[in-house]
Amino acid sequence: FSQTNSKAFTAKTSCVRRRYREFVWLRRQLQKNAGLVPVPELPGKSAFFVGSTDEFIERRRRGLQRFLEK
Repeated sequence: FSQTNSKAFTAKTSCVRRRYREFVWLRRQLQKNAGLVPVPELPGKSAFFVGSTDEFIERRRRGLQRFLEK
């Protein structure tokens, strides 16, 4: 979710859904242009997660959120 108070946008709140592979692409692009600045790691993409699917999705969502914040 994204919020803004800019007058350039009519909608003050928006929601965008992204697939994991789009975060992989973003990280690669950042690495190409980062120079000496370290680019944070993405959360793992494990096919052998033990637990519920909802648990896995929430854990990955939190990891991707931390990636974006860093």
